[in-house]
Amino acid sequence: MDDKRSRRDRLRSVMARQETTLVMVILVIGAAASIKSDLFLSEDNITEIFRSSVIYFVMGCGAAMLIIGGGLDFSAGAVFTLSALMTSKMLVSSVPWPLAVLGGIALAALIGVLNHLVITYWHVPPIIATLGVFYMLTGVDNLVTGGNDVLPLPQVVQDIGQGSILGVPNVVLIAIAVGLLFWFLLEWTRFGVNVRALGGNRQAAVANGLRVTRIDLALYVLAAVTAGLAGIVYSARVGAGQVTAGGTGTTLIVITAVLIGGISLMGGMGSIQGVAIGALLLSLIDNALVLSEIPPQYNSIVIGTILVSAVAVDHLRRERIFRKR
Repeated sequence: MDDKRSRRDRLRSVMARQETTLVMVILVIGAAASIKSDLFLSEDNITEIFRSSVIYFVMGCGAAMLIIGGGLDFSAGAVFTLSALMTSKMLVSSVPWPLAVLGGIALAALIGVLNHLVITYWHVPPIIATLGVFYMLTGVDNLVTGGNDVLPLPQVVQDIGQGSILGVPNVVLIAIAVGLLFWFLLEWTRFGVNVRALGGNRQAAVANGLRVTRIDLALYVLAAVTAGLAGIVYSARVGAGQVTAGGTGTTLIVITAVLIGGISLMGGMGSIQGVAIGALLLSLIDNALVLSEIPPQYNSIVIGTILVSAVAVDHLRRERIFRKR
């Protein structure tokens, strides 16, 4: 028991240091960007940075829980798009917006169930199963829309996506609510403890009687639901269901944000607050490059470099934490 507590304390200590380091990186990049452009520290620009990070963070909450539990989902970008498009089609067909949103989220949940069934009962590796589902959903996206965006969305939905309360954008408030929910699930519930145990050592979790299949199902559903919710929020913000939104790029950026935030690709380690910092960092980098008038292809170079570095740091971190096991 003492050995387990010691390892847990070391894990928390390392995670806290990593999150502190990321905050320092954000401050350094922010300082450099403010020197390069006077617009960086304007209220509108700071608000836009937070607003832009919302999609990555909402999707990242579900993706983080899944990766901590030892899973992986590359279908998130297509779930994002399909949920947004189907919700938008219902909205333009005069379906009340609460029912349309619930319908879009329910569709995402069904895709999470599909991912779980393919992985668990067909024994297809997660990366292959979710990539296959990704391509299937991409085809469905084009079939249901004919390749055309769905617009305009009802004004009440656009008001939700584009409005604010006391100066704080509604989409940021939605992200905060999602983040608090997932933080509570991961840190303060038996489910969160079981998720960490499953990701840390799946064989031991099975031996200790954890209901692994049920936990996996819940994790894939949560990952899909947050992807679908993010797509719906994005559509409300831009006022249309966009066929080109989401996709591979969004999936990879979300995974990058999650890994930067300290979620271990090997499972068992990470925090929701780390995901928030990772999403904010990526949004900040993108904003700083735009204001600095740096060509957009450099953004891909920076993100790719950060992704490789995050995985390398994760490997070194795990070695350090478990060296004395």
